[in-house]
Amino acid sequence: MQEKLNKILIIGIIVICGCGLFDSRSVEPPSEPRSTYLQPTSPDIVITNLNFAIAEKNLDNYLRCFTDSNFSQRRFRYFPDAISLSSYPVFQTWSLTNERNYYSNLISFTNTNSSSNLFLSNTTFNSGIDSAIVDSDYILIFDHNKQNVAKIAKGKLRFIMGVDSRSLWSVHGWYDFINQNNDTTWSVIKANFAN
Repeated sequence: MQEKLNKILIIGIIVICGCGLFDSRSVEPPSEPRSTYLQPTSPDIVITNLNFAIAEKNLDNYLRCFTDSNFSQRRFRYFPDAISLSSYPVFQTWSLTNERNYYSNLISFTNTNSSSNLFLSNTTFNSGIDSAIVDSDYILIFDHNKQNVAKIAKGKLRFIMGVDSRSLWSVHGWYDFINQNNDTTWSVIKANFAN
């Protein structure tokens, strides 16, 4: 009888140890995209959120940087650089829906682990109680997979920001300017990913 119990015990130990129940498992990648978003209680936080939304390729947080018509009478408007305005008819009626489509398409053409960054320099803030103007030079790097479209955009931008009914800041006007004629601006990237 004792011998039978010993055999059952040994078989039980082998089964438990051999089934991997106590093995450590490999780390699974997160099912949700990374999300860093701060309540935009000042214009500089909007810029911080935009940087994170680009680095994390997060569509929802990207769109949260722009005026939400549910909480403001203002509507988002984008003003491309002069060359892009004459080259791409899509900018004649650009809206927040176009902004969503472009960024969603850009993300879909980019591998999850590929780099995407926004670098701002020479940034100035001209702020009032409920409005602000932000001017900056920019370099946008997005390592996408779409052929014949630049991965680096350079230029100057101007954000017009305001406070909504929740006392949160967002961009309602975005102006893009070209520095040098051979530069690819953000507007060119937007136009190439608009559809």
